[in-house]
Amino acid sequence: MSTKHLCAGSLALNDTVYADGRTSMADPGGNALYASVGANIWSNQVGIAAVVGYDWPANYTRKLADSAIDTSPLVAKDAETMRAWTVYEASGYRRYFSRNTEVVLLTPSPYSSVPLTAPQAAAYSNAARQVHLRNSPLPQELPDTIWDVDSVHICPMPLETVLSWIDFLENKPDIFVSVDILPYPLNGNFDDPLLLKILHRANAFLPSEAEAESIMPGHVPEQFCREIAARGPQIVVIKQGDHGAFLFDKKANRGCQFLPYPANVDDLTGAGDSFCGGFAVSYVQTGNPVTAVLRGTVSASFIIEGFGGLHALKIERAAAQARLAQVERINSRAE
Repeated sequence: MSTKHLCAGSLALNDTVYADGRTSMADPGGNALYASVGANIWSNQVGIAAVVGYDWPANYTRKLADSAIDTSPLVAKDAETMRAWTVYEASGYRRYFSRNTEVVLLTPSPYSSVPLTAPQAAAYSNAARQVHLRNSPLPQELPDTIWDVDSVHICPMPLETVLSWIDFLENKPDIFVSVDILPYPLNGNFDDPLLLKILHRANAFLPSEAEAESIMPGHVPEQFCREIAARGPQIVVIKQGDHGAFLFDKKANRGCQFLPYPANVDDLTGAGDSFCGGFAVSYVQTGNPVTAVLRGTVSASFIIEGFGGLHALKIERAAAQARLAQVERINSRAE
């Protein structure tokens, strides 16, 4: 089948240490992988656009392709894939430590009492930034044959990369565009020119609570969503982790809260990205933002019940529909 839904972002190899002492090494991850797997639960016409480093295991790509995810938009580079330690605390708090060579060499020791000099801090920040930039695909790097798509979900990437995608998609107005971003500190300035540029093209804006907070400190969900929607997107969803999600539908002029599915959590990594993938596909398929939120919730619930993202490729559509019915009952009052 042809690709109709494209998820663009990064791939990563995740080395995880859990609070109970368990470890899991080189798990396949990255926001593009989680988003595409979340979308794949609802569609067999999903493609993944991301950068594949020389150390990315080929069997991970084969598993994606075997599940019907189109891997032709993957961009191969002779460089390291993003890799990081993820360390869970007993509280559920997560810490990330880059394992990419150039960043590790500049990472300050947590035991040092000597603060970094300004040049050292700048070198460390620049190295981390370069890792993210080279692991973020540009639309011009993708094959021309991929652009007969109905939707593009833009995962969190460096701001200049997101803007490159926005510029490219300005000339493709028939494509539904959903956007998730990295925390973007704006202290309530919703009229920041770069944010406005993104919102002008985005049909749906899907930040996490942390991302919403970085734009509007102390944000109230509906107020935040209305401010965002007034600047472009028809749909705004704040992903709230184990609190669920808040949806604002500009056409209906209504906001509502949704509860999560009570999943058996193994690994929270990728929950938000898989929600976005499931949401984007489902909105294009149904035109119903409530259905899209509920399906996104189902996608996220499957992802967090195992390590890495590939385990959810085994989810049968019937199992997803059964869980969707449960989520609908849980949220029966939301509509």
